[in-house]
Amino acid sequence: MNFNVLPTVSFTPTADSFPFQPKRLSLSDKVRVLLAPQTTTPPSSSNGVFPQGSLSLGTPHAEVWIQGKQILIRDRGSTFGTYVNGIRIENQTLLQDGDIVILGRQLSRSPTTPSNITDTHLKPIEATVTIVGV
Repeated sequence: MNFNVLPTVSFTPTADSFPFQPKRLSLSDKVRVLLAPQTTTPPSSSNGVFPQGSLSLGTPHAEVWIQGKQILIRDRGSTFGTYVNGIRIENQTLLQDGDIVILGRQLSRSPTTPSNITDTHLKPIEATVTIVGV
């Protein structure tokens, strides 16, 4: 029997994040997983789709993939950026166990912000990374 397990990267929301279900993404060679808000595909724990509502999350926002024995992330030109451990990434960046990934940034309320927009809508996606099987 062959019990090869695909490497996984998990994203667990921090206390400061827009709320989402923790994600456990299986990664295989030559497949990039998009990290993006829900459009037609519903969010689940096994995909890179996040619930609608975070105003700082772009479509698509970022992508994650495995290359050799490294897990990489790249911003896809999003308006509010992708950050690893507080640093905005411009190119593909190595992810490591325990890193903090932020998709977007905390947005500020202004006098013109519609009243139906809550403080939660202004939060970015912020998650702790866990890597298994690499």
